[in-house]
Amino acid sequence: MDEQDGPTPRRALPPRDEVPDTDDVLDGPDPAAHRRGAWSATSEPGGPAPATGGTPIPPPAVLPASEDAPARAGRRFSAMDLPDDEERPLPRRSALSPDATRAMSPRTPDPELDPAVGEAAQPRNRKRLVLGSIAAIAAVALLVAGIWWFAGENGPGGPRATPTPTIDPVATYLMQPADLAGVRPDTTWEAVTTATTLDAATPAPKCVTPVPELEAQPADTLVRTFSPTAGDAGGLLHQVETYATPEEATAAYAARVAQLGACERNTAWVQGGLDMEGLGDESTGATIVLQAGQPEYHSILVSRVGTRVNVVDATQATQAPEVAGLLAALNATFTRQCGDNGTCPSPSATIADGVPPAVEPFGFLAGVDVPRITAAAGEWRGTPVSTTVTAPGTRCEGVDLTQAPGASGAQQRTLLLQDDAAAPAGFGLDEVVYTFATPEEAAGFVATLAANFDSCAGRTATAEVARTGDLTGAGTGTAFVVTRQVDQAETRARFRVAVLAAGNHAIYLMANPTPEFDFADEPFHTVALRGAERLTQLP
Repeated sequence: MDEQDGPTPRRALPPRDEVPDTDDVLDGPDPAAHRRGAWSATSEPGGPAPATGGTPIPPPAVLPASEDAPARAGRRFSAMDLPDDEERPLPRRSALSPDATRAMSPRTPDPELDPAVGEAAQPRNRKRLVLGSIAAIAAVALLVAGIWWFAGENGPGGPRATPTPTIDPVATYLMQPADLAGVRPDTTWEAVTTATTLDAATPAPKCVTPVPELEAQPADTLVRTFSPTAGDAGGLLHQVETYATPEEATAAYAARVAQLGACERNTAWVQGGLDMEGLGDESTGATIVLQAGQPEYHSILVSRVGTRVNVVDATQATQAPEVAGLLAALNATFTRQCGDNGTCPSPSATIADGVPPAVEPFGFLAGVDVPRITAAAGEWRGTPVSTTVTAPGTRCEGVDLTQAPGASGAQQRTLLLQDDAAAPAGFGLDEVVYTFATPEEAAGFVATLAANFDSCAGRTATAEVARTGDLTGAGTGTAFVVTRQVDQAETRARFRVAVLAAGNHAIYLMANPTPEFDFADEPFHTVALRGAERLTQLP
């Protein structure tokens, strides 16, 4: 393209009022009725712990008493011998014998009249009484045992069911302080709050909110928060949602992942993704920083184990918690959860850096991929993807950006920074993605652009070009800062540019800062490489 020294338009960005709200929502209190309480986990350790929230777990249920009537006790018999000298009643005699005496009774011989009979009869009487008593007791015992046998396990009601053990869901499905032993070196953790019934005060993980449009809502939700007992401030929140079927849980998991990808907090800058292998049925995650007045760093993981969807939000004040330390805690927790359904953790489960969860429009930068310039102000909003390229470029590219040679197609999206009073009018990013037949062609196009930038100052006296870094990662390329005179009044424009090749695609990225309002080199390089990561999520 012929170089021109005439005036150059600053941007081809659409007016602010015409930009549709396709990315994040506004920061601040959510007016939605389902908003739960804010969770501040980075207060100084050692202070008094908040009272445990929610409804306490009821004690194990007690089985009802059996309705079977108890067996009646058998009659008792006394084996005690009567005294030998007791006067026993004689049998009734006829009135015709008034002078009858004891000796006349055929059942009771008189020992005085027959000493031999008296001496032999007394032991035999006692022996018969003892043996009779023993036999009676044995009969009663057999009777009681028979009643128990027929009225019990083998009675008309059949075998009785073994009581099902009562499961404590808090102890089974939620993380326990002992599970967190490896999260931070030499640090123990304590449970601060535990909720079994949600209300407005129940803490909630960042970026993830209830999904009222889901066809099936969770049958129950448990939430527990933890804090370290010593060392740097920090915290951890674990939320478990239980659904009726694995299919319902799968739909809820997908909704949670989409929420994490876009993050409803417009202050969030997603710094990276987390690839989780071997942890339950499905798992993913991301590390983010909330760019408020005081940055807050979070590692957020979403997992599904059978019918349960887990969200773990670990936070620190100065950097995101190391996710490798969470692996043991997740393993222990998911091993308890998979006891009734779901895939148990693998002994070789891993957590590693990866691409953040996908966000629409797939394949392009999102608002959460770009940092704020002013710490506590501004939000990024994007236009729909267009097949018409309108990016004006810097006039150092040396090619027509609207018709890249050899490209089979080109698409553009623009991100604009809003609600930052310090930002120049129309400040934002143009992203153009070119598609080529082969990776070699895409790499050749990027090499041509980089060479033209490097030589621009020699070809045009009004241009200054500084290479700020070589980019390697999901894509490879180069980043530049270009300053040019744009009119006869010597007005100068500043641009940040990055060009990358990723597979059979090439990315052209341009921002229009000023010397007073600009990205630092490293964050801009991170944004450019994120663009290459997003290309891997094209449908």
